[in-house]
Amino acid sequence: MRHGTFAQALAATLAMLAPVSLAAQAHFGFKGGVSFGNVSNSGVLPGDLGQRTGVAGGVTLVSGGLLGLGVDALYAQRGISSSAADANERRLDYVDIPAYLRVQLPTPGLSPFGYIGPQVSFEVRCRDHDVACPSDGRSTTDFAGVIGAGLKFGGASAPGFTVEARYVYGLKDLHLSTITTSESYKTRSFMLLGGILF
Repeated sequence: MRHGTFAQALAATLAMLAPVSLAAQAHFGFKGGVSFGNVSNSGVLPGDLGQRTGVAGGVTLVSGGLLGLGVDALYAQRGISSSAADANERRLDYVDIPAYLRVQLPTPGLSPFGYIGPQVSFEVRCRDHDVACPSDGRSTTDFAGVIGAGLKFGGASAPGFTVEARYVYGLKDLHLSTITTSESYKTRSFMLLGGILF
C-alpha cells in the first residue's frame, strides 16, 4: 500500500540516530502491548465517542547513557465508534514512527526512564464496520507528540527488559466528517508496552 513511504521514513529516522549509536552504546529490541485508542475534539481528554482497544508492537532502537535518543517502528490499532445505532465507525491501523529524547537514570538493577518527542504515523488500514473506509481524499498520514515513562530491568547499560506507559497526542485533523459534524477530530492514545533490549 504505502510501504515505500514507510520504508523511506524509517530509513531517514535510523540515519539520524546513527551518530548517536556510534557515540554511545545502543540497544536494539522488540516491544509490544495494548493500545487504548480514541479520537477527540475535547483537547487533551478523550471525547464522547467510544475508544478502540487494540494491540501495538514492533521494534525499537535506543542509545544508552543518562541522555540519549530512541526511535520505534510500531504497528498500532486505534479507532472511533459511537453509541448511535446508525453511526459509522472507524477502525484505524497505523505504523507509528516516534523519535524521542530519552532520559534514563544510571541506577544498577532497575533504571527508570522517560522520553518525549514527535511521531509520524502511516495509515495501513481503515475499516468502517466490515468494509473499507470510503475514499474521500482525506490524508492517511498523521502527526503526533508522544510522552512516556517506564522502568528497565537489568541496569542502564546492559541488555534487559522494559515496561512503559505512553501517551500519544494527535496533532492532525482526521477529517472524519462522516462520523460527526465536528470540524476537527484528532487521535488520543494510551499504550502499555513491555519489551526486551539486546
